[in-house]
Amino acid sequence: MQRFTGQNAESEETRAAEVFAIGIGECGSSIVGSYLKTSRDKRLPSRVRGYMLINTDRADITKVRSKYGIPKENTLLYGASEIGVGGRFIDGYNSVRESKDIIFNQLADLGFEGVSGFCIFTSLGGGTGCGGTPAIIEALKQRFQEEEGRRIFVYVIGVLPFEGQSSEALNSIWAVSKLLRAQLQERGADLTILLSNRTMLKRIIQSRKADTVDYLQRELDVDIANIDQIETMVPSTLDEAADLDVRTEQAFVELVNPLAIEVVEAMLSPGVYEPNKDVFPTTDLADYARKLDPVVVPALYKDIGLIPDAGSMPKQLMTMIDYAVKECSYADVGEEPNAESVYYVLTGPKHVAKAEYGMHIKYALSKFIAPGAAITPCYVQHFVEDPPTDLLLLLGLPKIPELTKIINEATQLVNLHSGPSPLKQSWFMRSKGTTRKELVSAIADFRELFSYYMTPGDASAPIE
Repeated sequence: MQRFTGQNAESEETRAAEVFAIGIGECGSSIVGSYLKTSRDKRLPSRVRGYMLINTDRADITKVRSKYGIPKENTLLYGASEIGVGGRFIDGYNSVRESKDIIFNQLADLGFEGVSGFCIFTSLGGGTGCGGTPAIIEALKQRFQEEEGRRIFVYVIGVLPFEGQSSEALNSIWAVSKLLRAQLQERGADLTILLSNRTMLKRIIQSRKADTVDYLQRELDVDIANIDQIETMVPSTLDEAADLDVRTEQAFVELVNPLAIEVVEAMLSPGVYEPNKDVFPTTDLADYARKLDPVVVPALYKDIGLIPDAGSMPKQLMTMIDYAVKECSYADVGEEPNAESVYYVLTGPKHVAKAEYGMHIKYALSKFIAPGAAITPCYVQHFVEDPPTDLLLLLGLPKIPELTKIINEATQLVNLHSGPSPLKQSWFMRSKGTTRKELVSAIADFRELFSYYMTPGDASAPIE
């Protein structure tokens, strides 16, 4: 059991577990920026020492600074072009490799030396994030582990694209494939945490219907509940349609972005010093990577109404786990995720967050995990009046039906631009910065990596 007491405990525990946050590309930068904007004290979680937002597009990084009040010294524009790389993820990859020195110089100015790990927030659809994330992980691992001989942990929080974005789906296939292959060779991220824009949006609309309607009404200047007014939203020109799509998606993104850091905050919170708090067993950043499989889907269930004196606790815990998996996961894992590992953090008052309930939680998880799957618990007890009860579930290598849709979208796009015509063949280099052969290889690799975790009826479209 880990009992935090006194100023020395606070200093030692915090210093031993600090991480640095990097937001890369428009999506990654917006996640960090929107969290800072919505947090009460305008600060990141306690164990995050600092942050840096990096991008290849000057307009995007200027917008982030202005929109979220980010100091200039916490941002970095890099790469050969100031207009970004678009969807050309290879350019995003090369830009980081070519700008490694200036990236590390800025990180040093922000005080990143001595941290135990990095959390990288990124889109798994755009060019800067998809390409730059594997490259920056390579640079971090080389700097700390190969040159300094010091083990660091790198966690990627990657956001899968909205449905129907086939070009971004293709980028996702390449990025996830590259991340996982590097991970298997122990040169990549220690954990890849997958979040889904489409799933997070559905979750937040279900849980915050009133707030969501008010927000979308304000952002889109339309009453979502008024059918007549919605009909008038139908654009009359292509320009109007494009503008509406951009504003709608941006409004949705602002709703889901803070959720990504909430997951990281929940993961880091057991190690944060607080008086009158017990944590058992001791949990740090490395534990998640050591206990879980390489790909993780989180589920965060907040403010749970568990009441030990009101009915059967086993039944309440069963309902809690069932709801967390099905309704609070940040990527849709379906009815039978068949996860191969689980890490859970139960936080609450001492009469709720206690190890005695572990057997009931394990039983409740049994229908969502594969036979023999490892379950690692962590209990955080607060000895204060009426602390909230929260549950963080980290599902290692679950089935993710959405991945089949992404594979199909990417395959259809590759097939569309395949053929003997030089115009068709040139699309791959022009749009992605690489060859058709490399993209076909990435799709095949992705299918191999995830073949076991898809149901037999989820056969992907063939590559022509």
